[in-house]
Amino acid sequence: MSSFNPSTIAIATTTSYPRWYRGKLRSIKHTDKIRGDLALIFVQKATEAEYQTIVADWKSAHTFRKTLSSIEKIILIKRRSSKSAPSKRQLIKKARRLNNVKVIILTEPEKVSLITDCVKQITFPILENKADIVVPKRNETLFRTHYPDYQYASEQEGNALYNEELRSHGLLPMNADNFDMFFGPRAFANTKKVCSLFMRRYTLKMTNLKLFLRFFGIEAYSEVLFFPIIAALQKKIRVANIEVPFSYPHTQKLNEEKGSREFFIYKRKVQKFELLIELLHFVSFLEKNPGSRIREKHNSI
Repeated sequence: MSSFNPSTIAIATTTSYPRWYRGKLRSIKHTDKIRGDLALIFVQKATEAEYQTIVADWKSAHTFRKTLSSIEKIILIKRRSSKSAPSKRQLIKKARRLNNVKVIILTEPEKVSLITDCVKQITFPILENKADIVVPKRNETLFRTHYPDYQYASEQEGNALYNEELRSHGLLPMNADNFDMFFGPRAFANTKKVCSLFMRRYTLKMTNLKLFLRFFGIEAYSEVLFFPIIAALQKKIRVANIEVPFSYPHTQKLNEEKGSREFFIYKRKVQKFELLIELLHFVSFLEKNPGSRIREKHNSI
């Protein structure tokens, strides 16, 4: 392996914790406090490791933004949209302009273990020109033992169905290992060819699923985290499947198991359902089926 230069890696993430507060956690139900604290640790670890760390914040508590901005070497930008996909495209545009960046990692800010345990594994294939995109895959034992039981079950089933659909359309070889598509982080080369996949915008017309689209919507997950991987597979762009020793934060698990269990169970069910529906329509779109409800908007990078 070639020598590893952390300044060639851009860590890009979004934050939004309007109910965060300073001091000790007062209740396991306080999701913004728990996730905001994890995000601060994440950014601190990333900047200390000398990764170029970009954060786009949307209306977090003033005290959170002040604490976040005090972290040395952070690149803090004003998030222009509350929606996930436009914010991620904003981050990609910023990361592309940074000096010396060869790999961009999009991830949720609570994933501290990704920074401390996984960055080298998911960037080396790209730095060594063996892959253009890396989809990290959670270690099975850590996934099963560290996550809430309902999330493990839901995402395992979702991954199985998602990969089966990719195989049925010839996008994934029959003998290939499953991608851990429901794990959020994505790493990709800072090239126009690859980044353009993550910058594309789409619309999805689903008139009979307004409730689900209000809760999530195509701009929540699929547009920037899922569709680019599917498009890359179709275009024969190199997508690597790399296992990582990621550990889910214990306080986040407790929050989702005890503090807000019913909300998160509902969220996982809706998320799985919608992502699979959007997959079906996107594959249909790629196959130029006029029945697809996906349409592409004009883009530029």
